[in-house]
Amino acid sequence: MTQFTTILSLFLALIVIAPTTTQAQATKPVLPTTAPNTILKVRGLRGNCPKTVGIWTSFRTYEGGGEHTVIADTLPVADRAKVVSYGQKLVDYKAPLKTTYADCDGSAVDAGDGEDLYRFIFRDGNAFFRVVLPPDTDANPSSFSNVSVLGGRPYLRWAIAD
Repeated sequence: MTQFTTILSLFLALIVIAPTTTQAQATKPVLPTTAPNTILKVRGLRGNCPKTVGIWTSFRTYEGGGEHTVIADTLPVADRAKVVSYGQKLVDYKAPLKTTYADCDGSAVDAGDGEDLYRFIFRDGNAFFRVVLPPDTDANPSSFSNVSVLGGRPYLRWAIAD
């Protein structure tokens, strides 16, 4: 009888825990309510360019690696973004610049960690947001796990093993 009670307890625990775990994994991304935590200075070459552009970044570790979440705050300078190219190590978003910045020719690069993974390019009346993942090594392969648009802004998640 004790064995039956133990098995029944485990089974009931699984029934309660399994839906909760599935729901937690299926939660939709939400735009942060705070200002972007990474501010990049725009290097303008010609025209009227924004002074800065922001990115929300976060990192979650897990056993065997981690996952980066990146949201580019393009709406202050451009209209809604869309994915224009997507490959194994590169994704490009494009959004028409707002009239104020339509003649901007410039760029902004996040080189804070020594790698310029996140880059903005302003030209031809558009804002481009480009993400280039680091090259794979045997110890550190990386890949995109979600490439989309959230609230009109470029949104992506990428994972790296360690």
